[in-house]
Amino acid sequence: MKISPNQIQHLLKTYGVDRVEKKRDIAPTEKAQKMGNDKVSLSEDARLLQAASKVIRETPELREEMVEKLRQSINDGTYSVSSDKIAEKMLGRNVEDPLKSK
Repeated sequence: MKISPNQIQHLLKTYGVDRVEKKRDIAPTEKAQKMGNDKVSLSEDARLLQAASKVIRETPELREEMVEKLRQSINDGTYSVSSDKIAEKMLGRNVEDPLKSK
């Protein structure tokens, strides 16, 4: 499964994580100062991916309350899926993401 930058942004918004700052001032280590002027910088996408990964690691793998709620509605016969929502999800990625990136 491919995860687009738009999906990462949505994930970060869902869990209340602000965009990672663009620049970080990191003091070079003593060894790095002696060896030369090498430095590492991460792209904005890499920072977003790093923040999203942190959120994912901290999120429980199984949200018991949500699973139980769905299980109960299926057992009660009240669970229904909107065909519009299914179509929206199926088409959304193919239509929406390319439009947002332009």
